[in-house]
Amino acid sequence: MNRLLAIGRKELQQLRRDRMTAAMMVMLPIVQLLLFGWAINTDVRHIPTVVYDQDHTAASRDIVRRMEATHYYDLVGAVDSYDDISRALRSGQARVAVVIPPRYGSHVTLGRRAEIQLVVDGSDPQTVGSATTTAASLATERSAQISVMRMSNGGLLPTSGINLQPTTWYNPEQRTAVYVVPGLVGVILTMTMVMLTAMSVARERERGTLEALIVSPARSVEIVIGKIFPYVLIGYVQMTLVLVAGSLIFSVPLHGSLMLLYACAAVFIAASLAVGLVFSTIARTQQQAMQMSFFFLLPNILLSGFMFPFEGMPQLARALAQALPLTHFLRIVRRITLQGAGFPDVSGELVWLSAILLALVLLASVRFQKKLVN
Repeated sequence: MNRLLAIGRKELQQLRRDRMTAAMMVMLPIVQLLLFGWAINTDVRHIPTVVYDQDHTAASRDIVRRMEATHYYDLVGAVDSYDDISRALRSGQARVAVVIPPRYGSHVTLGRRAEIQLVVDGSDPQTVGSATTTAASLATERSAQISVMRMSNGGLLPTSGINLQPTTWYNPEQRTAVYVVPGLVGVILTMTMVMLTAMSVARERERGTLEALIVSPARSVEIVIGKIFPYVLIGYVQMTLVLVAGSLIFSVPLHGSLMLLYACAAVFIAASLAVGLVFSTIARTQQQAMQMSFFFLLPNILLSGFMFPFEGMPQLARALAQALPLTHFLRIVRRITLQGAGFPDVSGELVWLSAILLALVLLASVRFQKKLVN
């Protein structure tokens, strides 16, 4: 018994000396609690919405205001055609479009059946369900109100009501694989790329080969970029395997440009590698570097929109997610593969990725001191 207690005491003392591991043991449950209890919300609200109003009457404006009042739809603009709706959905400006046909107001006034079309971006099945259910409930409620008003005012027959016609674009069958597989490209690349470079400097420090880099004529930024570049090819191989398997096994479409997707992926892969390189300049051992990589993976999966709807998160969580490379790459890969988006549709996300990459490379360069750290 004394020997067991002595061994246990020794392990606790070693753990106390390893401050990185001890800190992560405390931080990990706290971060998980905050993410699951505060940031994760499957009830999708504040969905960006555009309106294609062909009626321009008080009745059409009233139904739009009622939709906004539910806080499920955030009106971000008006459009003049279905082509404008397509551009708004492909660029990420909107996830939902409300189409009000001509003579909608007169049909409501005369008690005829009035129709409204709801166009929903099917690349996110969770948004489809929330947007469609809420709009259908609103249409039913408004129909009942109009019927009661007509009967109480003039004793007329109830109105035929407002008929909602939901239409799902880009994934009309709402297959989960079509939504998940493109996102897996980013998740798998994040897992492997961050881990590869996170252990890079720590491994060289453990093996004693760091001295060769220190005495080399290369500058810190050149060493950082040189460590990132070879792994980009490995990332391309992994990405290709996922895309091919997704197409053959799950029939995931690729409606956009493959060259554009690979060009954007290069920036994302480099950003993920730069994250790992920053970790490697902090960690003293490969074990610490691996722990930091796993710690980084959790908020990526939960906040980036891979598993849970981005619109359901509070504003602060969205702001934090904007600093994650995976958040922007998921939007890019899903828009290109599912929506056939072009460069103008993903340029905003590409600018974000490039800015994150630049900041990470500069941070890694500053932290990588060209001197032997004792």
